[in-house]
Amino acid sequence: MPNSAGAQDAEGRYDVRKGATAYAPIVGAFGALAVPTVTVLFTQPQPEGSGKLIALACGLLVVAMIGSLTGSIGLAAIGAERDQTANLPPAVMYTAVPVVISLLSVLASFEVLSAVYLPEEKGLFAVTTAVGGLAGCYFTSFTVADSWQSGPSDPAVRGPWKDTQWVKEKSDAYAKADWLAITSVAPGAVGLVLYLSGFHAHLTAAGVNWLVGSGLALAMAGTFLGVQRTKHAMEDSKQRGVRWQEAYPTSVAVGLYTLVLLICLP
Repeated sequence: MPNSAGAQDAEGRYDVRKGATAYAPIVGAFGALAVPTVTVLFTQPQPEGSGKLIALACGLLVVAMIGSLTGSIGLAAIGAERDQTANLPPAVMYTAVPVVISLLSVLASFEVLSAVYLPEEKGLFAVTTAVGGLAGCYFTSFTVADSWQSGPSDPAVRGPWKDTQWVKEKSDAYAKADWLAITSVAPGAVGLVLYLSGFHAHLTAAGVNWLVGSGLALAMAGTFLGVQRTKHAMEDSKQRGVRWQEAYPTSVAVGLYTLVLLICLP
């Protein structure tokens, strides 16, 4: 018997709506934890000459708070969907951007604070930042793996529709997800090598603003595009599944932000 997506029943597949529902409260709570940290930083005496680093740490924590809260709302909206339409996997990819930016910003703020208070341990926190970025790229790209089973529910419509999609079959989806993961984690891996090799950019006050602002811009762009991607098609035949033009820029953007963060960390 065909399932709700019009494909044959098969073991081993995900319903992206259930994952979004489960992650939404976790992501929202994660961002809320940044609020007391920022409050403490504003009330504690600062070591001499650390003003720029404290500003960078606070800015990253604010980005984390905004990214996690908007990301959790986007995930909750996806979890509330009634049907597993083809637009949901790409919507999750876009919505994952503010979530991963939030995670990266928190980890990077730990490294910045360690440079102020525990300078001998800052390398450890830089490695954790890189690992968080690599994990975020992987989980973002993994959405493609099970996008094959979403789409029009009418078997008569699904066949011709599937022929127009980037992801057509289960094996095809897994192969594309693997290549996407490899491509997106590469910038973060390069950034980690550069950091461990001693390659660092000297951040000015303007550089701090640009770094924080670019993280905020990425988080907001992912949120906006994710919401736009949840718009419902008027007809099954007009559903748009994951496209490579959005899958690669989405995941690679997270990898590039990881690279920039690692280069700019003190």
